[in-house]
Amino acid sequence: MFLKPGKTAAPTHESKPPGKGRPTPTRKEAEAARKRPLGGAGARPTTPLTKEQQKEARRKARERYDHAMRTGDERYLPLRDKGPVRRYTRDWIDSRRSIGEYIVFLALGSLICLFVLIRWQPVVASYVMLFMYVIVFAVIGDGIVRGRQLKRALVAKFGEDKVPRGSVWYGVNRSMQPRRNRMPHPQVGRGEFPS
Repeated sequence: MFLKPGKTAAPTHESKPPGKGRPTPTRKEAEAARKRPLGGAGARPTTPLTKEQQKEARRKARERYDHAMRTGDERYLPLRDKGPVRRYTRDWIDSRRSIGEYIVFLALGSLICLFVLIRWQPVVASYVMLFMYVIVFAVIGDGIVRGRQLKRALVAKFGEDKVPRGSVWYGVNRSMQPRRNRMPHPQVGRGEFPS
């Protein structure tokens, strides 16, 4: 070590760094310290439910859900069906007829006719096939028109910034289901247009 003239070396004291003041915990102690209740830091321990209590709780939850799907009760509906925009969308769609709600019946009838007629009346069967294509294009066109009308109605009612994304598709998808299979069940009759 080289020093400049007139300078003296400071005494060095080689000392150990201070310890942590406690012994290292065992693996078992460290794992036990990491375990926390699922509810978070302030969660109170709860007593586990018996099988009968769990079964009863599931039954009550299912009853609430079924009741909400029948009556449109907002408190127990799934998140995708909650809110005034979704309620208005359902009522707007349910108050009108659409080709899409009959597609299942028309397609099934066409398929049965096609299988029956293809062997004995191939010309008629080709017309049935053409009819099936016409149905598909009519449903697509009806969905596009209905979606645009619904979007205009939603923007007029709630404003463009209040309409959540996917509301129009929610309505168009609902319009393609048979009326009695729609969930939540329709709360308005045909021709009872929402205001």
